[in-house]
Amino acid sequence: MPTPKRFSGKDLSHVNLATDDLSGAELRETNLHNADLIQTNLEGADLTRADLSGANLGGASLRNATATEANLTRADVRDADLTGTRMEGARLAGAKLRDGQRAQAESAGAVFDDPVHPDADEPEHSA
Repeated sequence: MPTPKRFSGKDLSHVNLATDDLSGAELRETNLHNADLIQTNLEGADLTRADLSGANLGGASLRNATATEANLTRADVRDADLTGTRMEGARLAGAKLRDGQRAQAESAGAVFDDPVHPDADEPEHSA
């Protein structure tokens, strides 16, 4: 049986974890601010109240992960697999998402407090 990966409460900000296997990892309240998590396997990981603000999760797998109350403000989650991810109260203001990911995250309980209100007079510009 593999050793559990326990990083809860650790400071992993700005760390390169791209392509690592963190499946099932305990990352509760972990600081992953601006971390490189491109194509990282986070399947079944516990990211409850983790700070993932500004993190790059492009192509990462978060299948069946728990990201309850996680901070994903300005995170890049394009092409991340959010299937079955619990996101109650997760904050994704300014997060970069592909078509369909916003609806998927909202249905999982995520909160978007975007700085530009959808009914604003000025159109949103994509970068």
